[in-house]
Amino acid sequence: MDKRTILAVALSVLVIGGSAILQTYLFPPRPVTVTTEAQNTTTVAVSPATSALPAQPGTPVVIAPDDAVKPKTVVVENNLIKVTFSNEGAVATSITMKKHKELDGSPVEMLLKEEGKGAAFQTTFGGFEADAVKVPFNVSQVGPLSWSFTRAFLDKNNVAFELTKVFTLKPDEYLIKVEVKIKGSNGALPKVADGGWAYTLSYGPQLGPKFKKLDNTSEFRKYVHFKDNNRSDEGLNQETKAYTAKYQWSGLVGKYFTVIGIPDGTDYTTVFSNKSGAGEKDVSRLAFTRPALTSSDTSDTLYFYVGPKEESALKKYSDKTTNEFGLADVKLERSLESMWILDYLAELLKWIMLAFHSMIPNWGVSIIILTILLKLATWPLTAKSYRANAAMQQLQPKLKEMQEKYKDDPKKLNEATMGLYQKEGVNPLGGCLPMVLQIPIFFALYGLFNNHFDLRGAMFIPGWIPDLSLPDSVWHWGFALPFVNWTDLRILPLLMVGTQIWTSALSQPTGGMTQQMKIMTFGLPVIFLFMLYEMPSGLMVYWCVQNILTVVQQWYINNHFKKEPPKKAAVTAGKPNLKLAPKAGKKLSK
Repeated sequence: MDKRTILAVALSVLVIGGSAILQTYLFPPRPVTVTTEAQNTTTVAVSPATSALPAQPGTPVVIAPDDAVKPKTVVVENNLIKVTFSNEGAVATSITMKKHKELDGSPVEMLLKEEGKGAAFQTTFGGFEADAVKVPFNVSQVGPLSWSFTRAFLDKNNVAFELTKVFTLKPDEYLIKVEVKIKGSNGALPKVADGGWAYTLSYGPQLGPKFKKLDNTSEFRKYVHFKDNNRSDEGLNQETKAYTAKYQWSGLVGKYFTVIGIPDGTDYTTVFSNKSGAGEKDVSRLAFTRPALTSSDTSDTLYFYVGPKEESALKKYSDKTTNEFGLADVKLERSLESMWILDYLAELLKWIMLAFHSMIPNWGVSIIILTILLKLATWPLTAKSYRANAAMQQLQPKLKEMQEKYKDDPKKLNEATMGLYQKEGVNPLGGCLPMVLQIPIFFALYGLFNNHFDLRGAMFIPGWIPDLSLPDSVWHWGFALPFVNWTDLRILPLLMVGTQIWTSALSQPTGGMTQQMKIMTFGLPVIFLFMLYEMPSGLMVYWCVQNILTVVQQWYINNHFKKEPPKKAAVTAGKPNLKLAPKAGKKLSK
């Protein structure tokens, strides 16, 4: 196997291995209706070291009796989200996206309660693992999209205090403002918990949208902090971690949606947890634990971004003139996945696809046209690669002679080999140029299909490929195959393997394949099958079309290029003696 083949294989493995690891964007006003009967709904609508967990309270806070408070639900809508609040604990039990849908057409739910226990903005007195407050609160509307939940309690010294939570939305924001107020009776300092902590405000049990599994390809969860213009990702393995550093924001980040908590200047302890309890599935929780109170009247403000990973929506909070809460320099866009310099290439490819999509509104067709365009753009390099490879083949007899002559002197052999390359004007790496160019294109396309929100739900073929950002599926057999954990029959990876073998077979020498060549021709595509089986179908469409075009290209090369017989072969000025085969009935021009 020559050096070009070895290098091409190494680069292919680099591309595929890297892709497997990488695993890492309004409605008119409606009337306000309010009903106060128990169990009814109120609707309002308008057009960096890890520390131990905070200590838990020794005994629960005694609840001050208030038999007049009944369970109640409040639904608040703006132009982008619909939030359902329950006064039992003063929590959000549902947050749905009004502009973003699941594959079945239902709104994306950002609180997946089927995955575990809990709710958004849940409160515990003390640390993260304390029992949640679930008693009914008094409810009142304090603004067009602002509601207050208040309840009286008795602290550990049997002194009364009042807990108030105020939730505020704005007409065109994914941001929810959460104010937590604790006021002691007659100026007393409430002792609401033991252990040096006052309360914990948490979001859980899991953010949406719905998923089959968190496989780091079709869906994932990341736990992210942002501080001093630096993003840090935290790894969790069925555990709960607390962080005492003062972060600008912390978030639960999914593939296309995110929940980000933006605390005020209080020294909160931030908690991430994916530890599943009894009866729970996959959970992801974010919490902020407040230190013990130092004043009889305390008011804290936290903001929660609950919405899509659209750059335009996230960037609003870096300029106070572009959001209705007046936040500035928050840099929520840093929650987006990044490939640094390849982001520019991915953006270029996306805009080319958008141009095609504007003419033919099918994303799969846009991918095919993009692949053809890329193939045409790289044709000069491919032709040059073939010529370089042919030149190397012509030099093989001389190279073998030198290898035999200098087999005991590696230094002399290297000097003689480089001298021959220089004399004949041959670049031994010239045949690898197309492969080198494909590496950044592959990574950029992976990022494009796997992370860009614009391509979420991009349709190609109904019933087979409804979303190019997900793997295709023609049959779900309902259980995971041993070792590989496959649960679906996917056609595109099989097509990729078949076309890859076809391509490799056409590019082999006419004299027959060696055992090594057979392994590379048939074995490597099978390895690719296992590595790429769960890749986005958009990437697989690109790869399959790329292989088919390569077959056509190789057929053209095999039938239109020919080498002169060895006795007449000559390589001059760096170009092998290759000619286009004349078409039947025509003569070559002089």
